Amino acid sequence: MLRKLLISGLMLGATNAIASVQPSQHYLVTFPNSDIEAKAKISLHHNLIGDRPNGVLFTLSKEEQSLLKRFGATLQPAEHLAKQFLTKQQNIFDKLTSNSTGIPGFSCYATVEETFQQVDDLVAAHPEYTELVDIGDSWQKQNKGEGYDLKVLKIGKKDLVNPPILFIQSAMHARELATAALTLDFAKQLLAERETNADINWILETQHIHILFQTNPDGRKIAETGVSQRKNVNENHCLEANVGVDLNRNFSFGWGSVDGGSSGDACSATYRGDSPGSEPEVAAVESYVRSIFPDQRGPNISDAAPENTQGLYLDIHSYSQLILWPWGGSYDAAPNAKGLESLGRKLAYFNDYRPMQSVGLYPTDGTSDNLAYGELGIAHITFELGTAFFQSCGYYGALIKPDNLKALLYAAKVTKAPYQLTQGPDIADINLALNAQQQIVLKANATDARFKNNSSWPMQNISKVRYAVNQLVSDDNQQLAMFSDGNADSITEQFEIVINNNQLIDKKAIVYMQAQDSDGYWGTITAQSIDTNPPSVAGNVVCSGAKCQFNVENPVSGFNYKWQLSSGDVLEGEEATHILPSLGSYSATLVVTNSIGVSNSLAIDFNVTELFAPEAVVSHLCNYLACEFDASLSTDADSNTLSYAWKAEDASASGMLFSHSFSQAGSYKVELVVTDEHEQEARYELDLKVEAEPEPVPLPEVPEDVKKDSSGSNSWLMLFILTAGAVIRRQRVKH
Repeated sequence: MLRKLLISGLMLGATNAIASVQPSQHYLVTFPNSDIEAKAKISLHHNLIGDRPNGVLFTLSKEEQSLLKRFGATLQPAEHLAKQFLTKQQNIFDKLTSNSTGIPGFSCYATVEETFQQVDDLVAAHPEYTELVDIGDSWQKQNKGEGYDLKVLKIGKKDLVNPPILFIQSAMHARELATAALTLDFAKQLLAERETNADINWILETQHIHILFQTNPDGRKIAETGVSQRKNVNENHCLEANVGVDLNRNFSFGWGSVDGGSSGDACSATYRGDSPGSEPEVAAVESYVRSIFPDQRGPNISDAAPENTQGLYLDIHSYSQLILWPWGGSYDAAPNAKGLESLGRKLAYFNDYRPMQSVGLYPTDGTSDNLAYGELGIAHITFELGTAFFQSCGYYGALIKPDNLKALLYAAKVTKAPYQLTQGPDIADINLALNAQQQIVLKANATDARFKNNSSWPMQNISKVRYAVNQLVSDDNQQLAMFSDGNADSITEQFEIVINNNQLIDKKAIVYMQAQDSDGYWGTITAQSIDTNPPSVAGNVVCSGAKCQFNVENPVSGFNYKWQLSSGDVLEGEEATHILPSLGSYSATLVVTNSIGVSNSLAIDFNVTELFAPEAVVSHLCNYLACEFDASLSTDADSNTLSYAWKAEDASASGMLFSHSFSQAGSYKVELVVTDEHEQEARYELDLKVEAEPEPVPLPEVPEDVKKDSSGSNSWLMLFILTAGAVIRRQRVKH
């Protein structure tokens, strides 16, 4: 009940804040270059509202306005634009609440309870490779008895002794919805592909991955209602306005040590708390991390951790499309700067984010990298995912999830020695084929060029490639591959490996490869499965209206899946979605091809028996007679394309957005027809009342005797000022 009251109060506070914020506080900011923009997003991350095509929306104090101007930024007051943005964001939660699972309006993001349930399901399904550890309590549970346990999922072979550990935490800032979804999807991928993905297999056989999905579950429950909650829910701090403590300013090492690096104001978004590690969520993380990682750094700030230090700590945040490494509390480079930057640039290669040191326009303190790297010397990276705190599911599924799963998998591959392995070459572009002697020929590239922004980063020539079949490659178990051109004189070299049939076990094999550069750095191991058996093939087609889902049953990593439809369309992938053009009977042929080109196929018949009409959803915002209408939230369950036809007075228009200025005050009917590609329609009518902008009220004239009064009395002057102020306020109320 207490949480319900708190959430209700915060929602009311957020709504009132939109109405009461003065125009000078919301700004549309444009930057002189992308580097300054990235640094501003780091330093003023807590003030971000959202990205716009022509700038970035911030809420700024006068000091922050001055700071941005000193760095060449241009600030434009944007109260009206910010209100539109926040209103539209809240409309998603208010209007799209029909999904049966997930956060309302964001079905791809599991709620706190659903996250815990799905993790429990993973443990039940994979008991030999999982363990769930309760590391502590949220503030609400510790103090009120109604919060949550903080649970870490350990993934990896259970009998390993002191294995390398990748620790990942997400959702420390409550409103960053995509973060916990990504780590949950990563856990699912690791366990689902453990037997079929050769890289995942060796990772889980030799090391552990620990994931804390919901670092701030109390705060996340508030964010699930649409409130832009950042902090935890410590009710002792600013309950009525901006409750809680910023967990990423509360870590003990370097807490409160940087001037302006955090705030001592309890209502600030970067409030650091009463003392180092005061919050139960941070205390739990600190205790757990210290228990799994030894201290690898000396006592001095300039002491580097050994270059072969094993272990990696990732903190997943959103948003800004950044990969960040220490220091964040100083402009100075960290003692392990080369290894950290190499790691950051390698990860950014996969998600195409900007890699940079985590210090922005000014340093910060009390952050998670202070624990990982500052205190313990463990390599630490912060991800800033995507382009919004409340990121759309479409963007998450298309870009954030696939690109960052690749980055996380690479992070897992280098966990044994991230400072070293990331400086070595990678194995890429693997191809398999049979030669005339029916031997399997593996061709691939060893490259030292897979760094983001590599034009400014030193790259070395490839010196050698070693491999092993059916066992991990190592100093004691290796053979050297042949370079295709016979020379090792380039940053990218093609090599080939010939696998004889006597090296196959049940017509299968795994090849483990590793490349070294001319500086002596080995890169990470890459594994490739080989299977000369005809691939098994099974699949199904499920249609909802004209939208059909094509699914491969028990897909195998590295296989090619293609769907050939009787409509003439060709789809690719283990899962594919397609909109059929009409009602009727169809067939699909699923063709499966394994890594050496052996294929098998299956024909599946299916029917489209119904078509769905679209749903028209309209929001509007009027400034007296001038109104803007937005139908972008309109949906259709089985359509790719929607068309829009608007009518208002004698005006008509097409497109999702419609602007119209009414001729005079009065009541009007606004009509919208939404049509899908199957000619199904949805009609929407809005009864709208608009008012004309009031005429300016003239200010009262000052009596002549007041103008000439030299007695020193200012009573008439005060009456004049108060009357004028009342007139101005009456005019503003109309807005």
